[in-house]
Amino acid sequence: MNNIEQAISFARQEYTRQGLDALYQKDFEEALLPARSQAAEIYRADTLRWSGDPKTDLLAALLWSQKLLNDYQRHQLPDEVFYHTIDDIGRWASEYWSYSGRIGLAESAWLTNHLTLRLFQLGRLQFCMEPADFSAPAFGLEPGEPLVSVHICRGGSLDPAACDTSFARARAFFPKHFPAYAFRFFSCHSWLLDETLLPLVGVYSNISFFQQRFQIVGRTASNAAARYVLRWDIQPDEIAAFIPQNRFQSNLKERLLAGQQFYEATGLIVR
Repeated sequence: MNNIEQAISFARQEYTRQGLDALYQKDFEEALLPARSQAAEIYRADTLRWSGDPKTDLLAALLWSQKLLNDYQRHQLPDEVFYHTIDDIGRWASEYWSYSGRIGLAESAWLTNHLTLRLFQLGRLQFCMEPADFSAPAFGLEPGEPLVSVHICRGGSLDPAACDTSFARARAFFPKHFPAYAFRFFSCHSWLLDETLLPLVGVYSNISFFQQRFQIVGRTASNAAARYVLRWDIQPDEIAAFIPQNRFQSNLKERLLAGQQFYEATGLIVR
């Protein structure tokens, strides 16, 4: 079996393991193999470059995962971390399906981090090695300094104990597996760090406790809360017609229609 056939076999297994067969109600061959030719070109390249076609990029992500598994094995990284990390392919495929009704990925560029040994899911949270794109003078932080950024994927609550475990794992994982990567801070840039949310979720909520881990160093106006809480592709003129499914959605919709501005904030944790 040649490399592309091995990758196709692996992609087929992942398609099923990540629940895409159940999501699409189509088997792997029907759903994705029509995109094989272009996806195979992406797989054979030395550098991961996406096509921009959602179906092609979903197949390419699954194919490239087989390369990534080889990288994990060479670096003696845990299989459990590998599978938890690439589960994000299925999450983003499901997200795209939920608002478009189409098979594919719209957030393939984000998955470059997962597929090139930069981002790892360690329990509840994801951690990514990347340079700072902001400054924080109070911390002596300038753009370009190595950081480990923290990301919160869909699926599960921000339970404080689970987050504690993830940070503990990250503090052990990076020095062990990437000892040359010296970093002083964990960073997070997220709508979840926006203290404007607190009247909606309460000061004793998991979101509040997550915010308290970080020292906030900046914020920018953003519609990210609407995208993550209501619908990923929602437009401002669609909010009034959106039908909430829970109290958080209802409260956020009410505030947005009243003209409330929400933010994405940036926070730091000293390693």
